[in-house]
Amino acid sequence: MNNRGFSLIELLTVIALIGILSAIGTFGFSQYLVKSRIASQTRLLYGDLMEYRTKALYEKKKWTFKISATGYGIYSSANTTVAPVKTITLRYGITSDNTDDIIFDTKGLIHFSSGISDMSLTKSACVSSENDAVVDSVMITATRVQVGKKTGVDCAAATITTH
Repeated sequence: MNNRGFSLIELLTVIALIGILSAIGTFGFSQYLVKSRIASQTRLLYGDLMEYRTKALYEKKKWTFKISATGYGIYSSANTTVAPVKTITLRYGITSDNTDDIIFDTKGLIHFSSGISDMSLTKSACVSSENDAVVDSVMITATRVQVGKKTGVDCAAATITTH
């Protein structure tokens, strides 16, 4: 008998094992990809907030963020009835704990469009769905912008652990 090469059963077994391992790997990679995209989206919002806060401080000009469920617009004044300077559409929907716009004044401080100037007010914006991403929310107070991870389904500031 000539024992050169592999039998058909051996080849089929190896192909089946490769298929099973690649299916498991694809599922794990897609989960990793979603977590990475959510964290990237959160950091994009955080980065834009910090950039325009700095611009407000150095340019002595008000900047306004109007956050919606699908993205946000950046306005070059407190007037949000005009076209935004920059519009960002987000892949994953976001929720917020209140509907106020975020206004950076000429000192780099944050005000909300409701006009209430209480320093303890906060606004948070979170990715709508539950996820395993490292960061999925941004918490905004009068003097600070922080990224964090929400611990429940609710997007309230009390449920966000900041980093």
